[in-house]
Amino acid sequence: MSKNASPRLALASLLTGILLTAIFAGLLIPFRNQLRTEIRQKIIERDAAVLHPVALQQLAEVAARAIDSPGDAEQLTPVLRSAQQQGMLAVAVFDDQGNPIHFVPASMLFVELPVEDYLELSTNLKPLSRYHAEFDLNQTFPEISPAQSHAPVLEVLLPLHFGTSQKLAGVARYIIDARALSVELAALDERIDRETTFTIAAAAALIGLVLTAAYFGLRRAQRTIAERNEKILRTNFELTLSVKASALGQITSHLIHGLQGSVAGLAAITAGRSAEQPTDEDWKTAATYTQRMQAIIHEAVALLGDSAAQTTYELTGDELADIIRRRNTPTAEEKGINFSVSGGFKHALDSHRGSLLCLITTNLVQNSIEATPAGCDINVSFRNGGDTATVTVKDEGHGIPAELRPHIFEAGRTGRRGGTGLGLAISQLLARQINATLELDSTGPAGTTFKLTVPLN
Repeated sequence: MSKNASPRLALASLLTGILLTAIFAGLLIPFRNQLRTEIRQKIIERDAAVLHPVALQQLAEVAARAIDSPGDAEQLTPVLRSAQQQGMLAVAVFDDQGNPIHFVPASMLFVELPVEDYLELSTNLKPLSRYHAEFDLNQTFPEISPAQSHAPVLEVLLPLHFGTSQKLAGVARYIIDARALSVELAALDERIDRETTFTIAAAAALIGLVLTAAYFGLRRAQRTIAERNEKILRTNFELTLSVKASALGQITSHLIHGLQGSVAGLAAITAGRSAEQPTDEDWKTAATYTQRMQAIIHEAVALLGDSAAQTTYELTGDELADIIRRRNTPTAEEKGINFSVSGGFKHALDSHRGSLLCLITTNLVQNSIEATPAGCDINVSFRNGGDTATVTVKDEGHGIPAELRPHIFEAGRTGRRGGTGLGLAISQLLARQINATLELDSTGPAGTTFKLTVPLN
């Protein structure tokens, strides 16, 4: 996964969360406004629902007593008694034509019934309620101080009729002190706003939680895909390297076969000259290197011969340790390095796996000898771990550079001048041939440790 992928994914998740929250809020707020309007209207109509049956009952009682002149406009005056109720500012009564008959207090100004209200009341015979948050009292009541000229008022218009008659007999208009109603409506608005805010916040939190989980899930999926792609690329590379190694092995077989006789002759010459001139250090060095080349050729020939003939024999842990000791001690002593092999394991390995184990370990030791100063230690330890055997190569060299550590098993990567970068790559391929695991255990200024884990079964 690229470095820029994670910030882009986080930004996309954030924008998606904001968009979803905005959509939810856009759907919720109109519903909230509609609900608020309906509840406010129910509260505003509450007084009309109480006053209307009372007024009709009063008219029914008057009509029952006035048998001679039923429906007289004067029979509407009993509704004025409502003016004595607490909070009632004024009551006006109009006849069936909308003309004012009586009103309390008598000092009221501009007592009239709007035409549109009269038509609606006469048609539907249903009460009308209006809430005025800032009612101008100067238009209705004289001698009102400027400080009290505006106040919340509830206006209620009641259609009056006698008994079961559906004919409008008059209209009663109530002006009621609505300060308590104003507080109730404000509390309602505050509660609805609070619950709306809480709902939007809860929805935003839930959306954020879901998107956060989705974000981390996508990041995990991206990492998994990236890791699998890397494994596929590495596997393809290793397959290519294996094919090249196979072809190189065939070429090497012919090369070793051709070199075998030449190196044997060279070994005889250098050994003879070294014996004739025992004080000549150059001939001694040439003889030593020639013997080492001859040993390597013999080992390769033996391994190739065993593979071709499918010859199998067993090598014990002590035998493997002894082989590694004999192969690497001379080189370590020449450089003044203290080389040791310790431990062992009880199980034996077949010759093919044992030989490859020795090749891998020798390669690791040779790398350690190159990296370790004179006077320091290199130790190879064998440890039996039940179903596995572990071979550890530990040196006191300068360590592997940090930038090279992730790539030490890749061909062509080397931290040594003149190195090819093939040794560790080939060693890991050989380890996989025997189902073993080769890994860098630790490295630093105090030294480097490689660990080879081989299944015994």
